[in-house]
Amino acid sequence: MKSTTEVAVQRRYVQFAWSVLVYTILVILWGAYVRASSSGAGCGQHWPLCNGRVIPQATQVQTLVEFSHRMTSGISVVLTVALLVWARRIFPPGHLARRGATLTLIFLVIESLLGAGLVLFDLVGHNTSVARVTASGIHLVNTLLLVGVITLTAWWAGGGRAIRLRGQGAVGWMLGIGVLAVLALGATGAMTALSDTLFPSESLSAGIAQDFNPTAHFLERLRFWHPTLAIATGVYLLVISQILSQQRPSEGTRLGATLLLLLFLAQLGVGAINLFMLTPITLQIIHLLLADLVWVALVLLSAATLSGAAPEVGSQPAFAAAD
Repeated sequence: MKSTTEVAVQRRYVQFAWSVLVYTILVILWGAYVRASSSGAGCGQHWPLCNGRVIPQATQVQTLVEFSHRMTSGISVVLTVALLVWARRIFPPGHLARRGATLTLIFLVIESLLGAGLVLFDLVGHNTSVARVTASGIHLVNTLLLVGVITLTAWWAGGGRAIRLRGQGAVGWMLGIGVLAVLALGATGAMTALSDTLFPSESLSAGIAQDFNPTAHFLERLRFWHPTLAIATGVYLLVISQILSQQRPSEGTRLGATLLLLLFLAQLGVGAINLFMLTPITLQIIHLLLADLVWVALVLLSAATLSGAAPEVGSQPAFAAAD
């Protein structure tokens, strides 16, 4: 039986974990602005220094934008370390929240290294290489994984149970395919956003014509696949959300399925408006925000659904096998 003080401390930790998630998403959105405003090369090919200085003498807006993004990312590192240290102080060894906080730090380190690689290898600015396109997709997938483990850390700290992958049958496969589809959608979205930045269209018809022009740059021809995958993924999530609500009729599953569906429909709507308005930066940011929220909803839905039969002991493995 936990004391009142222990319960209060744990509650504050849960609030802090959700706050770290919110802050991380804000940093991600600012990073999208860096890309959309072509400010990625604002610090030159220097990392972690900016134009060879700890604090640059910024004479260009691009430098201010890129440097501010690095500063906000640095704060993310401090918050993540605090998340891990605090978890190790208040939760026993083996607790899921400790594991989640550890994974958060690992994915944040990977995120920082990917960002550094973009700068050091000059995969920023007006670079249109295959390497940059590939790196942008990988970067976005890792970003989603980072957001996912922060979400799970907050979930587990608040009493969420272990995720059981074995013995879930069709439900496990449906959610697994959904997770992979959303990750693929995020990767193609990053590539499409990069294409829109590097190859802006004068009109919707001109942009569509370029998408199907065999002589166009490969980045332009990639733009067709993101909305196509978005529609297919949306239909799939619509179907499985209804199936999950019926097969696992818990409050968490029903709420998660409803939230996921509403957010994805909103994301599709904003995506369509974004396309017709030729991808203004503001709508790109809103579209990415909704994509992050869809991912959070999917992670919570998966956690609620796949932990339904798991033991309530907090020290169980995060991904327990069915006996």
